[in-house]
Amino acid sequence: MTTVLYYVTSHGYGHAVRSAQVMAALLQKPGINIVVRTVAPRWLFPLGAGHDVVVEPADVDPGPAQLDSITTDINATYDRFSDQYRNIDINVKNELDAINRIKPSVIVADIAPVGVEAACRAGIPAVVVANFVWDWILGDYARSRPDFADLTRFFHGIYAKADKILRTPLSGGFEEYDNIINIPLIAKVSAKTRRQARHDLGLTDNPVALVSFGGMGMGRFFRDVERRVTSFNIITPGNEVKQNGRVRCFGRDMARHEDLVSACDVVIGKMGYGLCSELICAGRHLLYTARSDFIEFNTLSEQTKKYISVLELTEKEFFDGCLDSHIIQLLDTPHPEDSPPLGGAQVAADIIYELT
Repeated sequence: MTTVLYYVTSHGYGHAVRSAQVMAALLQKPGINIVVRTVAPRWLFPLGAGHDVVVEPADVDPGPAQLDSITTDINATYDRFSDQYRNIDINVKNELDAINRIKPSVIVADIAPVGVEAACRAGIPAVVVANFVWDWILGDYARSRPDFADLTRFFHGIYAKADKILRTPLSGGFEEYDNIINIPLIAKVSAKTRRQARHDLGLTDNPVALVSFGGMGMGRFFRDVERRVTSFNIITPGNEVKQNGRVRCFGRDMARHEDLVSACDVVIGKMGYGLCSELICAGRHLLYTARSDFIEFNTLSEQTKKYISVLELTEKEFFDGCLDSHIIQLLDTPHPEDSPPLGGAQVAADIIYELT
């Protein structure tokens, strides 16, 4: 058996969901075991009968600090990445101990820097799967807070040592890297039609809006939501909102996120890679608000609108206003005819497997 060691940041759900798609493709290869080091929720990864995946809790990369799904705490973010910078030798030593125990043939990071650095020091091939890496995010913060500049250079130096960076669509910030391989979009795709998904979820044929914010709390959106959204039934993942009137909450034991996407007419949510990739594959519309403190937002919004119909609202409109007219306007807007290349999980798995 050959072991692939995967380092996954715990920043949101998108990185873990993308990693899980690559892992599922890797598990179709002969003789593959996968060990994951992360504090992302265990249930996001391929587990259960027939899966050879072990998830080891390890805080390998917390990513930026966020106050909610669309607001970054810049000071706390600086502290987090400064801590990784100051403690890189200690953290890498801990990971080298894990590597000596696990004995992987290849190490993959999405997008935890310590995994790349530990792989390089251990002399093991390192692969990054990403639509961005942290130096791009930190470099943007350095425009207004210069003390981010040293962190930007430091983390760029780590990623530059990876054997390969597998870059998906909806990406940005890779201009200074020469270890890039372009791969297709990685996304979770429902096997169900809209009708099948609605039947299985017990939904009627009434118009449905899915509210999805990527696993981070957004309780303020639901304040008085039934007054603000009157023409659509509302579904949402997780357990923060109990069933109430036209709002139905589906826990992960009740529905997969991609099936909720398939069941809906429109999504109200955060512009993030995981959600956007699912919407592109499913051909669903997106209503969202701007996120000025995260440079990925600009790239995602520009690239996503090439493939699906989207509508951006001001923060006040998004959280306080009536959304019915905006949703109707969005649904009346046809999708662009372009479509991105798909099947990135299989392509990534093939490249990783060649290095084992």
